[in-house]
Parts: sequence; C-alpha cells; structure tokens
Amino acid sequence: MAVVVGHRFPEREFYVDPVRVEEFVFALGVDPEPGYRAEIGAPVPPGFLMYVTTYGADPVHDALEFDLLRTVFGGVDEEFLAPVRLGDRLTVRPRISDITEKSGGSGRLTFVEVTTEYLLGDGTVAVRERSTIVQRG
Repeated sequence: MAVVVGHRFPEREFYVDPVRVEEFVFALGVDPEPGYRAEIGAPVPPGFLMYVTTYGADPVHDALEFDLLRTVFGGVDEEFLAPVRLGDRLTVRPRISDITEKSGGSGRLTFVEVTTEYLLGDGTVAVRERSTIVQRG
C-alpha cells in the first residue's frame, strides 16, 4: 500500500488497563513516585502512550512496507492537552502528516511523520503525538 501525506488509518480503541501500566513501569526498571498505585483513576505515567502504539499490530508500520532492518525511530514530540487516567478508553487516530526524502552519506533517507491523536471517551483530544520513522536506502 502506498501511503501519502494526509492518509488516515482506521481508528482503534485502547483501554488504559492498570495491568499494562504496571508492566510498563516494571519494564522501565524504575520505582514509581512514592504513593503511586496503578488503580482506576490514577494518572498515566509519562511515556506510556508510546507503549500503546507498539502494543499489538501496527497498521502504520504495516502500510509503510519498510524493511525493518533499515528502519529507525527518528523521535517523538508529545503535546499533552488533557489528563489520561487508568481506566480511560482511548480512541487512537493515526495519520501520515509528512513525508520527506533526503540524500545522506549512506544513500537515500525517507522520513515519515505520523501524527497520532489520543481521544478520551467524550471526544476530547488528550494527547497529540508526532513521531518520525526513518528508512535508509
């Protein structure tokens, strides 16, 4: 599938499960803030939404048809607009926001910017995330 700027991927739902948050915190190998408990209504720790995009099948990476051996993560910028809490049901809405090509020392580089919005149950955009995927060659 050839993707173009503006291409929207199907929305998907994601339940902010306390068990997944505990897995995330454990994987980081850090102690949560004193008094933090992964209970319904507690705030989601920073970085957790990156975990959402990598949990299960990813239609964005599948559609790009990039060779994973030549693909790197180019960075992320997150804009927090409303709190996300454990127990929330998020609608995840990704789209291709930019595609640029450049020549580098190792050949052609393709930069794909994906903007993903995370919406709360009432339709409020809680987080807007811009991530860059880079393909070499």
